[in-house]
Amino acid sequence: MRVIVVGGGIAGLSAAIGLRRSGHEVIVLERAPRIDPIGAGLTLFANAMSALDRLGMRDAVVAHGAPAKRSAILTWEGRELAEVPRDLLEGTIAIHRADLQHELASAAGELRLGAEITAVEKHDDGVVARGANGSEERGDLLIGADGLGSVIRSAIADVRPRYAGYTAWRGVSPVPVEPGRLTESWGVGERFGLVDIGRGRTYWFATKNAPEGEPDEPEGKKAEILRRFSGWHEPIAVIAESADEGAILRNDVYYLEPLPRWSEGRVVLVGDAAHATTPGVGQGAAQAIEDAVVLADRLAPDGDLATALAQYESIRRPRVEAVLKLSRRADKAAQLTSPLGWRFRNAIVRRLSERAQRRQLEPLVRYEL
Repeated sequence: MRVIVVGGGIAGLSAAIGLRRSGHEVIVLERAPRIDPIGAGLTLFANAMSALDRLGMRDAVVAHGAPAKRSAILTWEGRELAEVPRDLLEGTIAIHRADLQHELASAAGELRLGAEITAVEKHDDGVVARGANGSEERGDLLIGADGLGSVIRSAIADVRPRYAGYTAWRGVSPVPVEPGRLTESWGVGERFGLVDIGRGRTYWFATKNAPEGEPDEPEGKKAEILRRFSGWHEPIAVIAESADEGAILRNDVYYLEPLPRWSEGRVVLVGDAAHATTPGVGQGAAQAIEDAVVLADRLAPDGDLATALAQYESIRRPRVEAVLKLSRRADKAAQLTSPLGWRFRNAIVRRLSERAQRRQLEPLVRYEL
């Protein structure tokens, strides 16, 4: 088939790689005029790395990332609440998002930048993607990989993103932490994460509960981060101070309630366009890559398209809905604002047994496609 992929992010590029490996002709249409080395970091647990291996991309990702060696939840003062069993981190790689995107783009085949798609026409024998500049692209299948604010999703289901109740800052600082660090520190309605992504760089993120659409403070993003978090445990203040104001990203956090369907005719959704989740358990990118592998597996060159798309959704839907539930539950616990609830939460997490941790985490990270 000739496949049009709308969106050149992780989901779209992964889908393009998988479909090319399955023998299809693929073009990726990305609205950005160029792919800049911006963004922050990602943690790719073993399930994501297994999916990347299926796409032939594991070695390239390992070469650009840093292996995770220790993952823990801390209090804002630095006291440990819980540590992830070390064996569940085996194979986990932390990487700069731009490095991952660059490697995926190099293997995805034809990538057309500056191609903003505004409408889709579905026909019995094909599909047409229409661009903002009047251009059109024809194919046998269109994959909507255009993220949370997906234009393609509106052609399938009228489901709007829901605000999760908090905002997040993200950045990469040229200050190293201990090799393999992956920690998240909890305060009252606030979090700060530190992730070693190699080459002397630390990916960091910070959150706070906030009204949807709240503007930055007049002094800027960095000033607010320093005001809120410089009193937290080391090396948070040093990491925050070294951040470049212009490179700090701030985004309100959203998610999608489950869609009634992921495909209609010759149009199908992958990644955040289909099932955007919150970052509570660090599985957003992983689920997009898993989507790509399953979709490519089902779309055999001589198979029935409708059957393949139905199988893809039936395999993936239970998995991503379970991830969404767990992620939302983790976020609600981590963003508690009540001091009493905060103390109670910390006591529970501190007493969480290894068996209970495994019951939650093993289905996530040891999932086999």
